[in-house]
Amino acid sequence: MKQEINNEPCFPDYSDSILNLSNSILKFYGVQPFHETLPGADYLLSKNFPHVVLIVLDGLGMNILERNLSYRDFLRRNLYSDYSSVFPPTTTASTTTALSGLSPAEHGWLGWDVYFEQEDKTVCCFLNTLQGTKEQAADYSLAQKYFPYKNIADLINESGNAKANIIFPFGENGHPKLRNWIQAIKDSVNTPKKTFTYAYWESPDYELHLQGNRSNDVMKIVTELNAEMAYLCETTKDTLFLITADHGHEDIQNVFFQEDYPEIAKMLKRPCSLEPRAISFYVKDEYKDSFAREFNDKFSRDYLLFTKEEVLEKKLFGPGKLHENITGIGDFVATAISYKTILWNKNCSQFKSHHAGLRKEEMRIPLIWYGKKTRKNLGNTIFMTVMALIVAFLVYVLVI
Repeated sequence: MKQEINNEPCFPDYSDSILNLSNSILKFYGVQPFHETLPGADYLLSKNFPHVVLIVLDGLGMNILERNLSYRDFLRRNLYSDYSSVFPPTTTASTTTALSGLSPAEHGWLGWDVYFEQEDKTVCCFLNTLQGTKEQAADYSLAQKYFPYKNIADLINESGNAKANIIFPFGENGHPKLRNWIQAIKDSVNTPKKTFTYAYWESPDYELHLQGNRSNDVMKIVTELNAEMAYLCETTKDTLFLITADHGHEDIQNVFFQEDYPEIAKMLKRPCSLEPRAISFYVKDEYKDSFAREFNDKFSRDYLLFTKEEVLEKKLFGPGKLHENITGIGDFVATAISYKTILWNKNCSQFKSHHAGLRKEEMRIPLIWYGKKTRKNLGNTIFMTVMALIVAFLVYVLVI
């Protein structure tokens, strides 16, 4: 008997999410938070470690963590709780939230390919390339032009309460090898000053996309990450490590709009955008009344379809004021609730696993913590306490 697929949507919880984690960090360093903080993170931060490191392991959602590691393994052994990503649960939206303390509605980095009406271009926010090509959209970053934000490291540095920095595997000062990236984290806290470090690593997301959730190679990658995180945390003193993910992953089945559903594809002004599992549709005027009926007739078991008005009313992209430059939310937004994933056509990149939909496997992420203070500091505390007692006793004897 074929097992039924649970298509119950898992909506983001913006009171218990990576958005709140970022704001807890801001609050801890004396920066006015933009949103509610995360009580669990507030408690961990109250341990008052001189160094705090926030690590984001791309794609290591709760389902990937539990499938590939046992309760005895470091990352699961030190799991504090699971909590929510943002919508869509994808790297562009989620890591920008972690880096800014703002919701996707506020920062505007809504997904991989965003339509900019100001330029009449659909552009990959991270790569600044035109959708589906390697061609640069402009000689400047459109996303940074229309959606600039100040990252939490800059905000913390401006507060003067700690030295903050960001570590990536790519970019001008990137560390593409895992051990070098880990060493960079260790170097960042090797100072008597208080520090905050944000460190992003691109696995296991890359391997999951190409090989799927149940690949032996993915298990090897997750096992290696577990070992390296254990090494990093256990050999770095006086540091609170907060380890999380931006989203989870789900194995998928691709369908192609232009080839498989031409009668619906012809209703659109331009190709699908945002994400294959969180799709923004721009509908031609003459089809505004029939698009929803036709789409739901074919995909009601696989996608929830919302009008733009419903998306804004439900605050699907998070709390706060919608950024004035956002044009990437089309007439309709469809969110995946099954394995089925819509690509515009067969020329699009095709993966075995994906994210950005409303399945629990995509939305729920872990909050892992580890911290150990040096014995030297503990010894000093005990020594000073004993000395104080001895002095008090001698004073007492002299007095009597």
